[in-house]
Amino acid sequence: MRWLPYFILAYVAIAVQIGLGAFVRYHGAQPNFVLLAVVFIALHAPRDAALLGCFCMGLLQDLVTQQPPGLYALSYGLAGLVVAGSHHAVSKEHPLSHFALALAGGLLTATVLVVHGWFRPDAPAVPGGAGGAATLPAIRLPAGTQYASALYTALLAPLVLGLLQRTRRFFAFQPQRRKARSW
Repeated sequence: MRWLPYFILAYVAIAVQIGLGAFVRYHGAQPNFVLLAVVFIALHAPRDAALLGCFCMGLLQDLVTQQPPGLYALSYGLAGLVVAGSHHAVSKEHPLSHFALALAGGLLTATVLVVHGWFRPDAPAVPGGAGGAATLPAIRLPAGTQYASALYTALLAPLVLGLLQRTRRFFAFQPQRRKARSW
């Protein structure tokens, strides 16, 4: 896998997420374009490169969101692990495979974000001086909105991943070699 096209894809996916995400929002749920890039990389790259690429894409998204550092890296690493582990069982070009893998990755990411919200709730108010200053609560979406975002992302997956399929040659994905069995 070539790393320059990978970083360009990560940059474009994060830019589209930031720039277009608020405009295509539906009842608070917005699609996760970075997750679609994660599914594309995990589906086509060799396993080790895919897992490293998914984790790095999560780190890059952590830099531009208000979530704690490493939360998206963990969730995209897990999503990449699920997709890379199942790419032998699914067709890489079929839209239903794209939908199912994006839904699995979206549900996994939403679950990580929701569970983190349960264990690390908003910061309690701290009484301040004369002005009565308090800490600002963290910005978190409700669980229903997180799961609706996962479904919204999965619905867009066949279209976006279908377009990304046409760019596979720029990434120079190498087929994974099978280990020889020693009987």
